[in-house]
Amino acid sequence: MTPTLFPLSRACWLALATAGLLVACKPQSTPPSASADLITVNTLTLQSRLVADRIELDGTVAPVQQVNVTARVAGKLLKIGFKDGDQVKAGQLLFAIEPDTYIEQVKLNQARLDQAKSDYQRQTQLMKENATSVSNVESDLSNMQQAEANLRLAQINLAYTEERAPFDGIMGRRQVDIGNYVGAAPGGTVLGTIVQIAPAYVNAAVSERDALRIREKMGQRGQAAKNKAGGTPVTARLQTENPVTEVGALDFVDHVVGGTSGTVALRGKFANQNYRLFPGLYAQLSVQLGPDRPALALPRDLVLSDQQGDYVFVVDADNRAKRRNIRTNNLPANLKEVLSGLSAGEQVVSAGYNKLSDGQAVKAVADTKPQAPAAAASAPKAGSSRP
Repeated sequence: MTPTLFPLSRACWLALATAGLLVACKPQSTPPSASADLITVNTLTLQSRLVADRIELDGTVAPVQQVNVTARVAGKLLKIGFKDGDQVKAGQLLFAIEPDTYIEQVKLNQARLDQAKSDYQRQTQLMKENATSVSNVESDLSNMQQAEANLRLAQINLAYTEERAPFDGIMGRRQVDIGNYVGAAPGGTVLGTIVQIAPAYVNAAVSERDALRIREKMGQRGQAAKNKAGGTPVTARLQTENPVTEVGALDFVDHVVGGTSGTVALRGKFANQNYRLFPGLYAQLSVQLGPDRPALALPRDLVLSDQQGDYVFVVDADNRAKRRNIRTNNLPANLKEVLSGLSAGEQVVSAGYNKLSDGQAVKAVADTKPQAPAAAASAPKAGSSRP
């Protein structure tokens, strides 16, 4: 049976329409604020500060002289004239080899020389009397000269039975004990090593840019034309020490840039009278170029690098992170000097830069961490123990 449809009243239609309107106008959930998606970064204001005008390099201590003491003649080792690690003086006896054979060689060659001289003198007298030939005189002269040479060689070999210190230095560990037969191997037998470490060197390598700065300072002092680096002060500090260990002078700057490393070798020379610097130690070498000076400086870890070079992120007036390509120069105390690309007063991102891209909107918060001191660890004057 067909259901009966009853017409709706006007009131009912009005109620249904109102309900539909209310459903359609139901408010939607509010979207999250755009500021909640911003990356928060810390910034510091780039300012000029007083920095030490010097270059800090990683170096290695090396002796001024190092010699292997070698047995140059064969024989039994009879004596050792030092204890391992002793300081020795130039000319001091270090090793003695059994000399008996070489003493007899000297005696034998002396006797031969005496005989040759006698023969030559007799032939010379006969020549005056026209009782011999010129060839006989020349033959005896040659024999005498050969005997003289053989005697000198025998005397040299006898002298080689005693090995003496060639300079003041420190002996290392002996390589051979008393009673061993030495000197029979080709090139001789190494008996020990003597090094001179007072004075001592600290060898390092410097970038091309810094090498040019050093040469510029040398030129201002009138040293470059004379190829003398001795007027440029340097200091050395061991890795276990905070104060500077030694004060010295720049001793050598190479004229060749390394083909592989792209660096220039240089060397500092130090009196090292207390023997604190000894070969093989790591030492931080600081080359003082001039007095403390003002510079725009940043902590070294804020400066990023890629194929385009060094760069940082700054926050502009619109709170957007902007990449700035800069030129820098290394400074002491883990600082970098900004040579170009930034101006004083700009806000440099100091934390959060690893998540940034150029032009990205950010929320900037001033960095409250203390910055490096104004004058970053100036090098002390000679005789000072302060860093």
